Amino acid sequence: MQQQHGAAAGLGMVVRMGPCGGDGGGRRDMDMRGVERVVRVAVRHGDAVDAMSVLYERNGHEEWTDLWGGPGGTLSEICLQPGEYLTSVAGHYGRLDGDLVVIRSLTFVSNMRSYGPFGEEDGVAFELPAAGGKILGFHARSGRRLDALGTYVKIG
Repeated sequence: MQQQHGAAAGLGMVVRMGPCGGDGGGRRDMDMRGVERVVRVAVRHGDAVDAMSVLYERNGHEEWTDLWGGPGGTLSEICLQPGEYLTSVAGHYGRLDGDLVVIRSLTFVSNMRSYGPFGEEDGVAFELPAAGGKILGFHARSGRRLDALGTYVKIG
């Protein structure tokens, strides 16, 4: 876990949590400078999480990340309301197609409700809680699927 001070909007510390999942895929990351909140998360899923993309607000403007993963699966989106923020991400990771360890399922929990699970709840369970803070962003590894996922949490 790495810590960054004052990296996101407002005062407080942003902590990098994880990632959880497999070792495959290329590194994916968000530039956390000026990020104020997650607005929407798009997840492609089937027997695993094929991909995800995040719409976030930075300095009053909305920006999408690239698609982290491949184009397969069914598309689902979660849209956070004003005042709503993510407090936890949980899921499962495990083997798929032989030796490949990928994210098999994801569930997003906000201060108002739970979204998911997306994918199949099979394999090793994990949770990335915000521990009283707010999830402002994500980092990952991905190739044809989402291999691993971590969070950036604003504390304070």
